[in-house]
Amino acid sequence: MKWFNTNAAHNLINVLILLLTSLVGFDWTMFGIDAALALKVTGVLSLLKILMNVVRDGIAGLVRKQPAVEGN
Repeated sequence: MKWFNTNAAHNLINVLILLLTSLVGFDWTMFGIDAALALKVTGVLSLLKILMNVVRDGIAGLVRKQPAVEGN
């Protein structure tokens, strides 16, 4: 998968966080996901994103100015 990199992983996790947090506002128990579970998974995904940043860029990378995105 040539297109899958840390940026793609971050974006995928962002989408999962968005979907799971939106489940909290509704009664989705018929799908087996209650609010507590959705929030726990969201917390783990958020922690995963932070850890990915630290591994990729180091602790200082969490506050460093990011370079401009290059076009194709």
